[in-house]
Amino acid sequence: MGMALKADVAEACKCAGMEKPVDLVHLSKLTMGDRDLELEILKLFLVQIPNYLEMIKSAKTDEEIYVAAHTIKGAASNVGAFPLADLARNAEKSNKFHVQAILDELSEITEYVSMLSTEA
Repeated sequence: MGMALKADVAEACKCAGMEKPVDLVHLSKLTMGDRDLELEILKLFLVQIPNYLEMIKSAKTDEEIYVAAHTIKGAASNVGAFPLADLARNAEKSNKFHVQAILDELSEITEYVSMLSTEA
């Protein structure tokens, strides 16, 4: 599928409330369309999830919460996991994690990447 068509499909899904947990158009731009590299990046992101969860659990002070949220926001933004990045951005501003929402989003990302891996 061409890049312009992918962008149109992604925008239509977003408008319809069916936004994917990872914006593959964003990721495709970063990888210059290299599907294998996209999957490798997403798999590396999944490997990091336990580290992010540990950061959330161990964050006690406002500064620790901020650092954990900022780290997760950056990592999620880099791979195109914008709904997760938004949750982390909110935690960064409020100094409070909505843990269940983050867990739910991480679960969706994991399922989505698994589905993409089986299609490859």
